[in-house]
Amino acid sequence: MVGISEALKEELICDLPVFRENARKFFDGEISVKDYKGLSGPFGSYAEKGAETGMSRWRFPAGRITHPQLIFMAETIRRYDLRHIHFTTGQAIQFHRLQGETIADIFAACHAHSIYNRGAGGDHPRNIAGYPLRGIDPGETWDTTPYIEAAAAYILSLIKGIKLPRKYKVAFSSDAHNESHVTFKDLGFKAMPDRTFEVYAAGGLGPNPKLGVKVAEGVVPEKILYYITAMARLFAEHGNYTNRAKARTRYLQTAFGDPDGLREKFAEYLRDVLSEGGLDIDPASYTTACTKEGIPDDTLCHPRVGAQKQRGLYYVKYHPIGGNPECEVLLRILDYLGGAEEAEGRLTSDEGIYFINLTAEEARAVLDLTEDSAENSFEESVSCVGASLCQVGSQDSNGLLHEIVARTRKAGVSSARLPRIHISGCLSSCGTHQIGEIGFHGATKLIDKVPTPSFILVFGGSENFGTERFGMPMGNIIAAAIPDFFVELAELLTRDEAADFRTWQTAHADSFAELVKKYEAIRPQQNHGNRA
Repeated sequence: MVGISEALKEELICDLPVFRENARKFFDGEISVKDYKGLSGPFGSYAEKGAETGMSRWRFPAGRITHPQLIFMAETIRRYDLRHIHFTTGQAIQFHRLQGETIADIFAACHAHSIYNRGAGGDHPRNIAGYPLRGIDPGETWDTTPYIEAAAAYILSLIKGIKLPRKYKVAFSSDAHNESHVTFKDLGFKAMPDRTFEVYAAGGLGPNPKLGVKVAEGVVPEKILYYITAMARLFAEHGNYTNRAKARTRYLQTAFGDPDGLREKFAEYLRDVLSEGGLDIDPASYTTACTKEGIPDDTLCHPRVGAQKQRGLYYVKYHPIGGNPECEVLLRILDYLGGAEEAEGRLTSDEGIYFINLTAEEARAVLDLTEDSAENSFEESVSCVGASLCQVGSQDSNGLLHEIVARTRKAGVSSARLPRIHISGCLSSCGTHQIGEIGFHGATKLIDKVPTPSFILVFGGSENFGTERFGMPMGNIIAAAIPDFFVELAELLTRDEAADFRTWQTAHADSFAELVKKYEAIRPQQNHGNRA
């Protein structure tokens, strides 16, 4: 299988000594938080709240963690005592509460194990997203794996090869659900039944979100690098370098007048890149086959287990609450998988992970090791790390999610009918709040002239193909009242014997609006635990 060249590997790490020195200066108080952000981001690291610690973001192409990398991860967690772990919506892993020297050491160790964290932050092409079960799901459209691997290797060459105004996110889909959000990324490739791609451009979440514009269809997979290059050049030459708030590809839709203007400009850049040639993909060079086989076991039935295309092999889904696995639990999983031939991890866009290429016996063992996983779709709700760690976050989104799950469990209500919720600490939508049936973003509410932590409830979003839309603000609820909001909502769904929240809300829109209004009126001094 083709990897990245030795020259590119050296290019991605040659300036690590500069980062190491800048990290030392920052933690010694010689560099400001603002200045350090621009210096550390290109190495997949940012300072955390309080400016006393930082994080390390590990970049896994479309969430794939190979078997050797699983072993390496366990070794690294133990060596550096990495206790604070978070699976991200970008199919990466973040390790938090680190010192600068440790961050630099980890960067070098990751690089030696083919985990290239260069460009995992900063104004660069970011980690590629993809359908996590590609290549193993019997129901997928077709296997996009070779093209994702080629794109992931190629996009690393753009990190230093092109100056962008902001981040550039590329995604691939081969599922019916749009799990990787291809229709609202900077560039998205949707696999079609005829083994071609539809291509969407200039979409994105955050302030002023935009659905992507379909700029091409019937695209031969071997040609995708031309499209990635054309969009990168278009963004580099027409993106906003003076106003970071508008330095994302979605603002190009306005810059070129309308979607048709964007299509025309993209086509112009694509023609130029195609005329240069040299970017065709040979999929055989990026194909690796799983040689492992198992014995099919019809008695292996569990909501978190699925059968793969490969004979007798299975995958297990693990979704720690809030995307935060307990260190010791994760280590036990990694230690076991280290002895499971050809086992891999596949990070998801909803902060979970699949462990794949498992025999029935191995799948049962991994199920036992992941008993702390979310119990249903509601408990698989999404949250960014929040204001306890993030410099930008205004409220503790991750803490709120944990409180919501704990409160519903303690109240003894059934949360199975509740929707998966998405919580962001701010408007940036790292928790993808804009695409949830119910989402929240951090805010502040003035009550008796006192700033009170709160969240804006955003309602009606959808990520699914054909129904993509962004939710709209519906109310501002103080953070302390939100867990009880979900307890009462769960009680209503159970009382009305609803199939699910969406079905119930369609028939009871007024009841839902009244519930939001009721909780919007709650003040901090009220007893939220007694709703009667």
